[in-house]
Amino acid sequence: MNSTSFTSYQRLTLKGMDNQSLINLIRQASENFPDTTIIITPRIDQSGQAYYWTGLRYGNTELDFALLLNREIEAFILCFLIKGRDGMTDISSYSPDPTMTRGINWLQSHMYRHLEYSQQTQDYIRYSNGRTFQNKKLTFPFGSIIYSQEIENVFAAQPQ
Repeated sequence: MNSTSFTSYQRLTLKGMDNQSLINLIRQASENFPDTTIIITPRIDQSGQAYYWTGLRYGNTELDFALLLNREIEAFILCFLIKGRDGMTDISSYSPDPTMTRGINWLQSHMYRHLEYSQQTQDYIRYSNGRTFQNKKLTFPFGSIIYSQEIENVFAAQPQ
């Protein structure tokens, strides 16, 4: 029998914190809890700003928050996913870059750039609140990136 361990996390959503405080929170959690992981969902807000919806898991806690992106923050997160606390890079600017998504399909570009570093990929369908999502999960040693896109549920369509 193959059993997997299950951890019940106390989930808290953080709002109103700036990028520097959130990055420092990741650093502090990983220093105090060697098994710290992150779950990233890349997104673009209505103004075109790239951000990560982030789940920071340490101990029995998961902190959820939005982390606005620039190239340095994006690199910091990738390095953390690959090497954990030993891979955290220095960041000189915590200001979000509103031009990251201009002129490209940023989500697709992001996936292709991160795919080569992942250990495993998994495609699956998820249903939530009557909506259907197609997901691709990239797994890393210290977390994962989940790309999610809403799709029409063709099986629920009723002929008129």
